[in-house]
Formats: sequence, C-alpha cells, structure tokens
Amino acid sequence: MPSVAIAPAAPVVGAAAGKLAALHANLARLEAMFPPRPQPAPQPTPAPIDPATVAARLALARTQSALFDARAARYALRDEYRPQPGRFTQLRAAIMRYREARTAYAAAAAAFHASPAGAALQAARARYPLF
Repeated sequence: MPSVAIAPAAPVVGAAAGKLAALHANLARLEAMFPPRPQPAPQPTPAPIDPATVAARLALARTQSALFDARAARYALRDEYRPQPGRFTQLRAAIMRYREARTAYAAAAAAFHASPAGAALQAARARYPLF
C-alpha cells in the first residue's frame, strides 16, 4: 500500500474546484493590493567583544558601587550623635574606607579610559559635546 506522502494528489472536482478557484482569485487580488515588502539589507555582524574591555567596565562598575556604598555609610554616620566612646573610631573608619574606595575608583577609571572602550567614549563625547 503506497504512503499518503508519495501518493499523487486527487484531482479537484465539483464544488471544491469552484471554491479553490475563488480562493486563488482572492489571493491574486490581495497580492495586487499589497505588494511584497522589500527585504531589508542584511545587518553587518557585530564586532567581537574584547574581554579586556569587559573586565575594565566590570572593574569600573564594581569600584563605583563600592565608592557609593562607602560614601553612603560616611553620610549615615554624619548625623548620628551617640555618646558612646567608639563613635569617633567608627567615623574615622568610614572616612578611611571612603578614601580607599575613591582611590580605587580613580585607578579603575584611569584603566577604563586607557582601554579601547574608553577611547571610543572620548571620541563620542568629542563628536557630541552636549552628550
């Protein structure tokens, strides 16, 4: 017994033939009303991501986060007036952590601006001065 997939199609007869002819006419009319859209040009493949650039961006983001956390901790202690003797030690430790975080952030920012991504950022800033 032959498979359905390889069997020849049965001829369309009777009412089905009229419906099929009407369907083809309707499709031809719609194709005339709505021509096919032009295909967009293929997009160029993106440049490969440099692992050193990603590492520089991650280091900058982490040190910026640490800087913001240290600054928030320092500001949180600014308005706290406890009569306990460890208050000034706590303030000094918060100030020292903030200074260390600021130094680490400056080093990470210098490393980022020395990377190709930093050079691209500087070029974009030069091209769009209000950006």
